[in-house]
Amino acid sequence: MENTFVLHCLKKLSLTFLTLSVFATQQTYASEYIVEKINHHNQKQSSWVVLPYIFSSDSMGLTTGAVGIFDGYLQPQMTMVATVFVGEELDVTDEIDGNNKEERTAGAMFAVSGYKPPLTDRIFITMLGAYAYYPNQRLYLDGSNDSIRDLESNDPKSTSPLQTQGYSNWFEADFRYVLPWGESTDNALPIIQLDRGIAVNRDNSGGGTPFSTGQTILGTELFYSKWTADKFTEEPVINTNGVRFYLEHDNTDYPANPARGYRFNGQFSVDLGIGNSTQSWNAIELDYAHYIELDDFSWTRQNVIAFNVWSAYSPSWDKSESLHADGGVLDKHQTPMWEGARLGGWNRMRAYDSNRFNDKAALYGTVEYRVIPDFNPLRDNTWSPFPINWFQTVFYIEVGRVAEQYELDSLLTDMKYDVGFSLRALAANVPVRFEMAFGEEGSAMWVMLNQPF
Repeated sequence: MENTFVLHCLKKLSLTFLTLSVFATQQTYASEYIVEKINHHNQKQSSWVVLPYIFSSDSMGLTTGAVGIFDGYLQPQMTMVATVFVGEELDVTDEIDGNNKEERTAGAMFAVSGYKPPLTDRIFITMLGAYAYYPNQRLYLDGSNDSIRDLESNDPKSTSPLQTQGYSNWFEADFRYVLPWGESTDNALPIIQLDRGIAVNRDNSGGGTPFSTGQTILGTELFYSKWTADKFTEEPVINTNGVRFYLEHDNTDYPANPARGYRFNGQFSVDLGIGNSTQSWNAIELDYAHYIELDDFSWTRQNVIAFNVWSAYSPSWDKSESLHADGGVLDKHQTPMWEGARLGGWNRMRAYDSNRFNDKAALYGTVEYRVIPDFNPLRDNTWSPFPINWFQTVFYIEVGRVAEQYELDSLLTDMKYDVGFSLRALAANVPVRFEMAFGEEGSAMWVMLNQPF
């Protein structure tokens, strides 16, 4: 195996892992607001919960951890989340000397959402970060729509994915400005009253005229990521750092778990290739979600059909040229596999590994049927510090495709698909979800925070 080829291949690095992440790498809902619980058993509006978790996967082995969620502390609109996890020891092979050794998954992640700096009324800051080591990352060197998934081979010239140990470290700082439009004309932070996790003061909210109702946010996000593949002599690394600019409009009744209305988002991401960045790139993403509330059954509190359409395109990606003069699979100005037009993972195409498919363009759509039953064994949780306001069952179907160019004929042909179900709960005003999804390449299980859209 030629190290130069491996180095070039692994520049196209992606991580797939199964763990309870912290808000993923982006928030799934955008609005800034204050939650007021009208049925709380004491005077404190702040709440917290610590949840242990355990799962087993090929890439991490048997893994245990705990996540803490703290809502309404320091400032009423703030949410803080932190998790730590550790896995069992797994056998890994050193590519250089062929020796076997044992290593384990270990890491920590954090998120602070909705912090309002002093002397400001409309600026909010969100910060997220992670530091983690994985003994068996899956690196999709060829993530095109027709690439073949082969977990047996270890030849980077013909393997998708290549499996190796390495680090995944990232940090994001998000600065958001709530525009004085719609329901935030006079007050940047609307108050949403919840009765056991269901909004009760929002009968006239959700689905109004864009920008005249709802909340609109302008945002700037600074991001940094470093990914390593320690299996090889040259220890390939990919670094990216840059900035995102975005516009978000939320016209739903309750952004954390909408029952009606819509939201849309447009963003432009750019890495200028400065500092330790591997190379420059840019990408555009558009996202639209719509929610329709159905009549309740005698045994339900909420029935919702939720739709989501998302698309991405990288204008910079030049598929006719390679980054290195002697070739390799990394094209010039190509987005990293976890940016731009990518599918697979906890939010889009959930039956597939994270970043399983990646290319210059992508199109994705999903439908979810969400039901909150009246039954909740923790509804009168005065005896417990863990506020679980509702449980939700969800059934969904997803379709998506990546392509070399943004052409609808290609993007709507030979689309990947999956189906799945989910059990979700509202814990400390944050949705927690356990998901199972089934697709052409098998099944996947995810434990995650927040609704996928």
